[in-house]
Amino acid sequence: MSVKQLLIDYLDEVEYLVQKDVGATSEEMFSSTVGDKCRPATNYMTEVGVFNSYTAKYVKDPETTDQIGVGPKPELTQVDSKRKAAILVTKGFKDLRRTIESMTEEQLGETVLAQWNEPITKAHYIMHALGHAMYHDGQLTLTQMMSGDDTLHWTQ
Repeated sequence: MSVKQLLIDYLDEVEYLVQKDVGATSEEMFSSTVGDKCRPATNYMTEVGVFNSYTAKYVKDPETTDQIGVGPKPELTQVDSKRKAAILVTKGFKDLRRTIESMTEEQLGETVLAQWNEPITKAHYIMHALGHAMYHDGQLTLTQMMSGDDTLHWTQ
């Protein structure tokens, strides 16, 4: 299997899991926090979409794309509804898919600088973005469970 096909297959899986959980979460739950220190899902799921779109742009043209720092970017993730966050999540996955599909195996093996200042391949950077999406999907699942919804939505 090619690296490109592996990335597309993994993107398909991650997108499916994330979208099932987003779709199964009520507007109220999506916009609220559990406890007083947590970010609402509107914020961290928007971050998923924004980071996937950023990753698509960065790995395609790292020379003209500003490096993003580590950590949440509140100025980029302040949406106020599940619908707006879901639009950005969907856009991010589409942007990432188009970029992967447009790249050659050789391009996916090229090195870029990660936001933690380490050189990694473009394929690795894409895997990092997809892992980031799963990390936040885990937060959403935990929020669901702590709010009384113990269904694993992506199994149905």
